[in-house]
Amino acid sequence: MLSLSKRVPRFLVTRFVILFVERAGSTFLITALKSHPSVLARTEILAALRESGKTSAEQLKWTQSFLTPPLVGCHKAIGFKSKLPDVLDRDSFTELLRRRRVRIIKLQRKNSVKAVVSSLNARRQWEASGNWNLLSEATRLPSFKVDPDEFDGLLREREDLNRDLEEYVRDLRLPTLTLYYEDLLADRDGFINRSLSFIGVPAQPLEAATLKNTQDNLREAVVNFDELRARYAGTHYEPMFDDGIVTV
Repeated sequence: MLSLSKRVPRFLVTRFVILFVERAGSTFLITALKSHPSVLARTEILAALRESGKTSAEQLKWTQSFLTPPLVGCHKAIGFKSKLPDVLDRDSFTELLRRRRVRIIKLQRKNSVKAVVSSLNARRQWEASGNWNLLSEATRLPSFKVDPDEFDGLLREREDLNRDLEEYVRDLRLPTLTLYYEDLLADRDGFINRSLSFIGVPAQPLEAATLKNTQDNLREAVVNFDELRARYAGTHYEPMFDDGIVTV
């Protein structure tokens, strides 16, 4: 039985959803939040339901059930993460989020070039270890060659996903915290504590389960760096290749 000091009535529970474009720190954040005793957090359940052939109604049923905490529970905040393409019925999902007064944590990445390289490297990580994220230095992979045409297609796709996420969250008109992967690199604890403050949970030291998968200096990560960079000379992508490279 819960002690009186730990009982949390339903009306005091914060509901949150992390919406993101991949390789933006979502796994780091959700595993950190899961380690907080006052937070109940789930990973990409909607993706798992979609991939197993479940319907939009089944997705919505799970979401509604999860976002309805017990009358008295032990968690101050409950939430999960999802990519927008994994939501099968956006209109119904939107209405459910509004009815439950869900708070939105929007995760993106300012540097789309690095994000795409990270996506390609994550696929290699999956093929080599069965994990999309780096969990141990022992499984870190060496630098690799990037196919320029595949990279270009993924870069355009990512820009479309970013725009889609921006528009969707804007139209939700719900309380939103926008965080960028670059915020995580600059201040890990600040990144976590801003999230905890937003969902109304006191800050405390937390541990996440992932490591940075791709070197910040793309010249060290991509074998054909110069070839790839030359393709985007004169575009707004060119400076993204040099971000993180220290010259003396």
